[in-house]
Amino acid sequence: MGDPRISDFLALLEVAKTNSLNQAAKNLKTSPVVLLNKINKLESYFQVKIFERTNRGMFLTGDGDRIVETAKAVIGLVSRPVIHASAPQERPIRIGASGIAGEYVLPCLISNFKLSNPFAQFNLEVLSPHQIPDKLESGEIDLASYSKSTKEAIRGEEVEIAKDRLVVIAPPKHRLVGRRNFGLEGILQFPFILYDVGCEVNGLVDEFFRSNKMERADLDIKMLLSEPSSVIATVSEGLGVSLCPEIIAKKAERAGLIGIVYQNDVKGAEYSICVRRKEGSQDDTMIQFWEYLVNASKRFKGNLPCMLKILYL
Repeated sequence: MGDPRISDFLALLEVAKTNSLNQAAKNLKTSPVVLLNKINKLESYFQVKIFERTNRGMFLTGDGDRIVETAKAVIGLVSRPVIHASAPQERPIRIGASGIAGEYVLPCLISNFKLSNPFAQFNLEVLSPHQIPDKLESGEIDLASYSKSTKEAIRGEEVEIAKDRLVVIAPPKHRLVGRRNFGLEGILQFPFILYDVGCEVNGLVDEFFRSNKMERADLDIKMLLSEPSSVIATVSEGLGVSLCPEIIAKKAERAGLIGIVYQNDVKGAEYSICVRRKEGSQDDTMIQFWEYLVNASKRFKGNLPCMLKILYL
């Protein structure tokens, strides 16, 4: 069906506002069939059910609410005037990012920014969590991007650009896979594969354990590994279960490497991906890119279209 068009998002917003295909079609001066095709296209693209069809009309599902917020943000961004860089900048914007931000989030944001700022240059380096603060403080990087628990407050010169959560992963044919709303207590009986201290996911897992009043001593931990990719490979071999960022787990699930187990009683599973600017940076392109990040944060509220595509396709 192809990628969604602006007209598809406009149709979605009108149906959501009126709760009626017929009324939305009248308002947009088109036919209900055309609008229904657009809604079906969006549901196929995002792989979710956006509306519940009832005798009383069309009503948004929980997933539909998230897609509507994305649609509003997309329409808002398209309506903004485009700012073009007039000449090549003196040096690239240097970004130090942790693995999740550097591999899954920043490339999308940079690519979109360059559509309207073709002269902008970037140097994106994936760093370990302990390297990032020192490099930002010393001026070796201009921007830092990293993961943090949503319980931690957003500081000055820091914006939240995306949200994700930890999920339990298991081998593809594990008996937990496919069961929804499975309680956390049920996974304690299985061997666990977890992360080394130097891995960014380790800190998120620790916060997850604290929030759910769990102790590592309660778990049968078989091994500690340094990267999510290593954990996924080990879990896929049937050596245990683990916790993993959903944005990474979804891609592995589609590849048939693991299965995802969703729980109904978890706390502290959500985390943010933030960007922090080095204070005092006044480069014109840097200022434009920072304004772009701030605007994206406000409009998308952590639900970046590029991440939604990974999570729902």
